[in-house]
Amino acid sequence: MSQQDDSTSELARELARAKQRIAELEAQLAAEEAERAKNSPWIYDALESAGIGVWTWDIPRDTITWTNTVLAIYGLTRETFGGSLEEFMARVHPDDQHIVRSAVERVFTERKPGYLVEHRVVRPDGVIRWVRGTGFAYHDANGKPYRLAGVTEDITARIEAQDERCAMQQQIIDAQRESLRQLGAPIIPLTKNALAMPLVGALTAERATIVTETLLHAVTARAAEHVILDVTGVPSVDNEVAEGLLRVAQAVRLLGAEVALTGMQPAVAQALVELGVDMSAFVTKADLQSGISWASKRARR
Repeated sequence: MSQQDDSTSELARELARAKQRIAELEAQLAAEEAERAKNSPWIYDALESAGIGVWTWDIPRDTITWTNTVLAIYGLTRETFGGSLEEFMARVHPDDQHIVRSAVERVFTERKPGYLVEHRVVRPDGVIRWVRGTGFAYHDANGKPYRLAGVTEDITARIEAQDERCAMQQQIIDAQRESLRQLGAPIIPLTKNALAMPLVGALTAERATIVTETLLHAVTARAAEHVILDVTGVPSVDNEVAEGLLRVAQAVRLLGAEVALTGMQPAVAQALVELGVDMSAFVTKADLQSGISWASKRARR
């Protein structure tokens, strides 16, 4: 027998062994499927009644099988679902496909026992649903996965409820922020073209920003020419806040209005001097009443 005949014979034996292995795997899969069908129908019934669908993926054959609940979640029928991995991926929202592919790939590359992923799916009619998919891997003796199985649940209602709660929370936060803004930077109209803003409590950098925004808006809306910043209730200022007050005065002056600073406490006045704040942008008055008199006189001129 020639060397070529020996090689041909060896190749034939390898092919025979491969076919035998494939047949063994198919028999193993069939036996497992039959065992599940025999022993676990009540589990499937219980899951289906709870709106949870069951699926399996025969990896060597690339065959995905869905129960009726999964088909309903995806808006498909047995006739319209091709039953392959790519057919399934085509139903996943384009922006979420990388999430699902990554979860599945880790089962192969990292030998993960399974995965859990939440993603969107697009039904044939264009409706988008949220699903929660859980997969479990079955490995052969060599650690290679030959089957994935798991459950799928429609979680759209939960996601929408979460979004609604987040929207409501944001509305509450916005309302609270607006209330704090109004309390932290109140505007009091004095005359047709004069207004006052009494400040009480610590003047933080964040609050100084709110004061600036509120005051500039009020000056523009009321065409104010004279503005009183009453700091009687402000116990102290630091360099950042002092600079913030200066920016407020400069911004108001750019809008064509004069600024008077009233009710300055000794500690505040000393801090402003020590910080070297340029007070030329302000008219200073002893108290709010003096400031109102100043604004009235200026308005009559």
